[in-house]
Amino acid sequence: MKVPFAFQNTEYDCCSTSFLNALNFLFDREEIPVQLIKAINHYSLDEKSENGVVGEGGTSYSAVERIAREFNKNDDLICCQVLNGKDVTLEKMRECLEDGGVVVARCYQEQEHYVLITDINDQFTYLFDPYYLEEDHYIDDDQVAMAFDEMFTYNRIVKNGRLMGGSKSDFSLMEPEKREVILIKKKGAS
Repeated sequence: MKVPFAFQNTEYDCCSTSFLNALNFLFDREEIPVQLIKAINHYSLDEKSENGVVGEGGTSYSAVERIAREFNKNDDLICCQVLNGKDVTLEKMRECLEDGGVVVARCYQEQEHYVLITDINDQFTYLFDPYYLEEDHYIDDDQVAMAFDEMFTYNRIVKNGRLMGGSKSDFSLMEPEKREVILIKKKGAS
């Protein structure tokens, strides 16, 4: 049985929530390898805030790479590839999605933020943003639409130009040199 995607519990757990949602997308609940849940919880929320509180700084880039390595230790079940900088392209993400995978992506949303991309077509990217917002939040933004009836796949529809534009606008993957995405595929999927 599939489980609907979850929203963040705090202001800081977008990365761990997006990885957990990736597993919910790829596996039925009874198939999710518990060691992957353990790895997400063990490595994420490792950054300190300005006040020195561990976790309130979110999840570091090195922790994301450690989570990906832990996923790859289960290479009979899942494979994970981290792309950085100019290696992040719409084509590589779309190829992963067409192979039945998902993409955990670092984007901009007032600060660096993680989301789960589940589909990309010629015009739009369909993603799940784990940060809960009111229905009218993007009413004045013609590049982003909200969706509320797809809790197993997406809750935002973003124009590809915004995603790849390099701006500091919500859901932009930021400047090419700062980009990071994690391609995740279940073995045997396609």
